[in-house]
Amino acid sequence: MSLTGEINKVSGTIRKSIESIAKQGLTGADGFPKGTRKISGYVCAIHEEGKLAGTVDVQEFDYEPDEYPDPGVGHHEGVLLSAIQNNEKGMYIVPMLFSEVIIVQNPADGHEYVLMYSHAQKMKLVTNSLEGKNDGEIEIGVTEVEDFVETDAGLDKDFNELEPTKHKTRTKYTHKTITDRIISPDDEDGYFEEKTVEGKTITVGNTKITIDGDNIHIETSSNITVKGKNVTITGGKLNTKGISSTDLQGPFNAIKVCPFSGAPHCGSSVSGT
Repeated sequence: MSLTGEINKVSGTIRKSIESIAKQGLTGADGFPKGTRKISGYVCAIHEEGKLAGTVDVQEFDYEPDEYPDPGVGHHEGVLLSAIQNNEKGMYIVPMLFSEVIIVQNPADGHEYVLMYSHAQKMKLVTNSLEGKNDGEIEIGVTEVEDFVETDAGLDKDFNELEPTKHKTRTKYTHKTITDRIISPDDEDGYFEEKTVEGKTITVGNTKITIDGDNIHIETSSNITVKGKNVTITGGKLNTKGISSTDLQGPFNAIKVCPFSGAPHCGSSVSGT
């Protein structure tokens, strides 16, 4: 071997020795540097009380407990639900028992936390709004986009280039309102519902229904149909306008003067029941 080859060989050996020393204490039993491996497993316990409350235990798929004589092989106790633990007022997810999870480790302190879940038992998403400002908002929705088109050269567009259709739904939350909207190509106004602490407004096409603590108000240019075997109105006062069909009985009969008392039948309101 030439002198250059001998020097390169010695240099390589020295380099490997230095690398091995540098990694000492940083490499786990699996040969991976600590905190760099994504671990797949399933949730085998959910802790709701005691010092481990708010954490889960995860068993790795490759190490079933009954296959190894040493307990705890591939078992991770007290895995945090999030890298951010003070998240009770923000985004909070609790996985289901036996659901698949991927966990990672923080190399700085060795704490492990869940990165992804296959199934959730509880999900909470809360935004915050500063006092006097309406800056907190959550919007959840689905927008339909046109389908891919195959050409001789492949797909004609990338996913982000697909044009949206007019089918979409949205629910928006603020600290004062909840708004639902459904839109279709045939009806761009669609369905709109806004809920506040004072009441609710529902708009469908040219019909608007407003409900508050005291009244129900309906505005429409369409027909209103009420179907039911019996309709009972109790209390309050009923006012009517226009022409009604009658069976010659009750306050809206077609006879202008009562044949027994001679009293005229007039007006368009009924009081008492």
